[in-house]
Amino acid sequence: MHRFLFISLALVCLLAGCSAPQTRDPATDESDSLDAYFEEEPADNEMGSAEFGLQDPMDTVYTYDGESLEIPFSITGASSGKTTEIGVLLFVDGVAQPYSAVYEDGTELEESYMQVFNLDYEQQENFDMVFQPVTGKAGETVPVMAVTILEPSFVAEGPDNPRYGFHHQESATTSRQISFVADAPAQTLATAGTDYNVVDLPQDILDTLAAWGATDSLDTTATLSLGVEDGNYIQADGKTATITVQLYGGPETDFNITLFINHQPVQLNGADYLSVRTVKNQMVEATFQIDTSALGALNTVYAIAVTPEDGELEINNPVKTASVLLVNGEV
Repeated sequence: MHRFLFISLALVCLLAGCSAPQTRDPATDESDSLDAYFEEEPADNEMGSAEFGLQDPMDTVYTYDGESLEIPFSITGASSGKTTEIGVLLFVDGVAQPYSAVYEDGTELEESYMQVFNLDYEQQENFDMVFQPVTGKAGETVPVMAVTILEPSFVAEGPDNPRYGFHHQESATTSRQISFVADAPAQTLATAGTDYNVVDLPQDILDTLAAWGATDSLDTTATLSLGVEDGNYIQADGKTATITVQLYGGPETDFNITLFINHQPVQLNGADYLSVRTVKNQMVEATFQIDTSALGALNTVYAIAVTPEDGELEINNPVKTASVLLVNGEV
């Protein structure tokens, strides 16, 4: 198991608004000491912490033969004197995957894209992630990864204060692999959209990178944005919202992008996710009209991009936008 601490830091938000720092899962053996990952004690203003991970060894390959997959997972509260709220998402081949949490005593949490846990210090939850995969064909081997979101119940106050600060920080496990000897069920398959544009990087992004001496980061680091500056929000009319997704940076690779509203994936022009290939020194961009008629007044929007080429490239993976407030109608 790996340990992840979610800590409020004073960061300068450069390109994509005030997004949370990404905590990468160290690519080491599961038996390594947890303390080896940290050189300093948590700050006094720590928002919460948890230890979590997929429980099987990192070289584990799960076999899908038509029966539901069961992947052991564990998460433990690690903040003394605090209750930490953590949401857990699952991605198969870079695609958001609904799952149920099944405990050893038979207790089962209803299938959902995100399971949420409120963890006191040293409180541990051990369960199997049980699911029929939403993607995969016989003969394929694809990655599976869990992604956590800190304090998912937090929603910004409103138009006068739309900031999320360091709420909704994400962290991720290292991937395991699923080998398919049977096709995923047709009724569960997720549909990919491929309607996007490749455009020149806006000059203001290039200028900001140059000013901070960070131009070289375009070669190594992917950035995902909703095109909303920090301190702003998305306004909907109660029926639809216009949302733009932008991805750039890092080596050229495939990404699957899922848009979430209130932590649930939403349809993107009839598709479940957007499948893109990045282009060096350019930006992938897509704009969607999202149905908001069933939403309340204040909502959270973010996108997560996951590359199915995980482990083959030196790139940050997954990539999450800052969470953004969606105001639906008059407030």
